[in-house]
Amino acid sequence: MVDPEKTEWSNLDWKSYQKIVAGLHALGEDVEVEHEYEYPVHSGGTKEMDVVVWDKRGRYTVTTLIECKFQGRAIKKEVVDSLVGVLDNSDADKGVVVSKNGFQSGAKERAEGSGIELWTLRQIIPDIDLEDRIRQVNIDLTVNQPRIEVLDMDVRAVEEEQEGRELEATFTPQNSMIYTLDREPTGETLLDRLNQRLNSVDEGEYTEEFEESLLLIQGEFYQLASVDYRVTYSSGTIEYTTDLLDDADLTLKDELGDTHEFVSLTEALRTFVEEVDNND
Repeated sequence: MVDPEKTEWSNLDWKSYQKIVAGLHALGEDVEVEHEYEYPVHSGGTKEMDVVVWDKRGRYTVTTLIECKFQGRAIKKEVVDSLVGVLDNSDADKGVVVSKNGFQSGAKERAEGSGIELWTLRQIIPDIDLEDRIRQVNIDLTVNQPRIEVLDMDVRAVEEEQEGRELEATFTPQNSMIYTLDREPTGETLLDRLNQRLNSVDEGEYTEEFEESLLLIQGEFYQLASVDYRVTYSSGTIEYTTDLLDDADLTLKDELGDTHEFVSLTEALRTFVEEVDNND
């Protein structure tokens, strides 16, 4: 079994190359992919295909037969001829040839006249493939962390014996519930109310008024009239660099069209193991 985390382009073989192609096609939703699949042909029997894809995203299922070529040279016209023959002898809808080293002009001419797609899948060469692209982006983010400090609270006695008491309390989300005058919880805490203000105020001192509200302090209810508080901000900077090659190491190019994208070898193999190999 292929190990996605240990497989690199330098130690790739033809079978792993096929698995990468299968994994790339299995990334989509409503797509079924098979590797080394015996596809039935009209003349009788089957033809082993490197990869077969059934795309079920549209109204009708589209079947694609894929040949993968890991040779160290450009692919000749005869390879395209062979795939055209298989398409004509089956009910498949499309044919694709994927090559590590591109295609000869004769292969491209033959493909254009037959509806075969030609793709080159190889390792990225930065000086060639990234010449007109931004590869690295350096980002400096300034993060402003708000802080709220309670300066004073206007808390009034509800019972006569509460008059003149000095109260000290530390409020948390668990003990700062605001109650109605009927001593029913409102569902809002004192901290909820103050934290809401952080999104709409600048640095400075403010007063939050409360109407007909009670607060439970040290086991007793007191009327909460207002809270004076101060908002301050502390700043910090986060620096990081994103590199295109952190997420992609392969280039996938449509030799007969304009599509050119960068893909991850590891992600493709992970998808192969999860979506294709496990279904065999």
